[in-house]
Amino acid sequence: MPSKTVLITGCSQGGIGDALCKEFSHQGLRVFATARNPAKIEHFQALGIETVLLDVADTVSLEKAVQTVSTATGGTLDFLVNNSGSGYSMPLLDANIDVARDMFNVNVFAMVSVVQAFAPLLMASKGTVINIGSIAGKGPFPFQGFYNASKTAVNLLTDNLRIELEPLGVKVILVVTGTVRTRFHENLSASRIPEKSQSNRLSV
Repeated sequence: MPSKTVLITGCSQGGIGDALCKEFSHQGLRVFATARNPAKIEHFQALGIETVLLDVADTVSLEKAVQTVSTATGGTLDFLVNNSGSGYSMPLLDANIDVARDMFNVNVFAMVSVVQAFAPLLMASKGTVINIGSIAGKGPFPFQGFYNASKTAVNLLTDNLRIELEPLGVKVILVVTGTVRTRFHENLSASRIPEKSQSNRLSV
């Protein structure tokens, strides 16, 4: 019986995606680990895990990844795990809107783009979409306004996807994580609070 297949986005070493790849592989699934930077996923080759270059925010990269997986599996995919994400910590009064917009593009719009792109493969196998959310989407946290908003969008869009994809035979699951010890913060956008920020007047 052929192994179930899973593609995971955002699989750089030391993160949630990295751990998921190893666990799915341990459970006997055929795993496609993805990342923008090939150097960050080359360690999977020694584990027998297949790697695919994928920048979730780039249409051409996404199309190539879909074609690669479709060719490898015969046009099916059992599980899609949307794990890629970006963060930005800054008081809203000081936030750089362009940086926040880029974060939204990765966390929100790219997530939907990935589902759209892999939908034919998922429908062919009656597969499952798993979106990695965050407790940050459940309430406000100081200086995390835009990140909170992006994760709230992930939560709600996942609910909508569940309703819309169910008639097509595709399940949709939201995983809400708390604080996880990863290298995520090493990749955060520069977030030093400006010297003249009104937030510096707050007592600690």
